[in-house]
Amino acid sequence: MVQELKAYQLGDDIVAHYTPEKALDFLRRFCGLTDEVSIEDIELTSDVLLDTEMLEEDGTPAGTLRAHLAAATEPCYLHGPE
Repeated sequence: MVQELKAYQLGDDIVAHYTPEKALDFLRRFCGLTDEVSIEDIELTSDVLLDTEMLEEDGTPAGTLRAHLAAATEPCYLHGPE
């Protein structure tokens, strides 16, 4: 069975992963989060946000999160302050 990457969100941090549990583990390692963050804090990213044009730090267009998610071939950090 091939699992589909989905965009999961915790605050401003968005990652591509297979399950909310794996997304939380990834965020804990990548962002140095503590155990104070729980699975209840993880949400699927909304369609509205997935279709919003993202900008680079210098203001140039960076594509949509949906495009970045579609291009992802493995779990990864998609967007946020990191």
